[in-house]
Amino acid sequence: MQQGPGQRPGRRAGDPGNMSGSPDGGLKDWQRNTWFGPAPSNSNPFEEPEDAPELLEQRSSNVSDKSGDFWENKPPSGYSFSGQEEKKRTGRNAKMAGKRRERVISLRAAGILLLLIVTAALVLFFAVFRIREIRVVGNADISASDILRFSGIRKGDSILTLSETETERRLNASAMKAANEQGNYNYYRLQFQYLEKELPDKVTIAVREREACCWLTWSGIMYVLDKNGMVLYETEDLSMRNQVELVEVKGLTIRSGAQAGQTIVLSSASQELLFRELFLEMKIIGCTGMIREADLSSTDSVLLTTRDPAYTVSLGNGELIHAKLRSMLLVREKLIEMGKTSGSINVTNPETPFYSPSSPQ
Repeated sequence: MQQGPGQRPGRRAGDPGNMSGSPDGGLKDWQRNTWFGPAPSNSNPFEEPEDAPELLEQRSSNVSDKSGDFWENKPPSGYSFSGQEEKKRTGRNAKMAGKRRERVISLRAAGILLLLIVTAALVLFFAVFRIREIRVVGNADISASDILRFSGIRKGDSILTLSETETERRLNASAMKAANEQGNYNYYRLQFQYLEKELPDKVTIAVREREACCWLTWSGIMYVLDKNGMVLYETEDLSMRNQVELVEVKGLTIRSGAQAGQTIVLSSASQELLFRELFLEMKIIGCTGMIREADLSSTDSVLLTTRDPAYTVSLGNGELIHAKLRSMLLVREKLIEMGKTSGSINVTNPETPFYSPSSPQ
């Protein structure tokens, strides 16, 4: 390479004077002119360099070994070519994509199924399970149309949302309100029993009408009661006493509840218990119509008076009411057969009743 005017000639690594303090730069022979020395005769870089044969002692003994996977162009164990790794990644991606597609398909199927269920439910709710027939049973004096009106149930309502508890509450409240506003005492007698639903479209409302069984006079007012002591009718016209064939109750002291539609509360708890048990048993046996009067002044000495023929019946206390009433009926029947039309029947001990004829006048 030619040098231009004023330029210094380039120095090579092996030229003398490159290192200060040494005329030859301190280089060994094998280090001189390495950049411009003759080309190696062997093109294999792992062969011994011709310029440094003294390095042979420092070389590995297998530096010239050409056996193994590398020289045979085989991948070692655990190694993957870039193409194989790409194939694995592609497979994993495809598998994940497949799983995602499966999840999407499953979600879509679940959504379609849910939509079908909701649609079917709406169809059933709005079209199929609608009330088309309503029956009323158990009524006698109160019309079915009044009971339907009190219940609030109408044709076309959903039978699925119909509540027995709500129907009972609404019917009793509406009947009581109508009785107070219209003065129709029959409505006080109405009592809800049960609600029966017959899918898909039939409903039955079962009621009963409270039966008047007795009456009493308190503070100049006549009260007609059922067996539970509920006031079904009240009037200040005492001439009505001769128009009802019910049991007249004597000896009771009322504390509260003396109003139509309410249940009376007596001052004596024992009297109240005796009243309910007596009229319940009379209802069960079916002898209420035979009794004209019941004196409950003393709970230890209950007295009844029968209708024609008139007998005075001593029951004693409130125990064994059912057995005592049965005994009274048997004795009464026998006395009628014998032609005894008056006198007293004592059934204090129901197993050994006895009869006392009336004293001659």
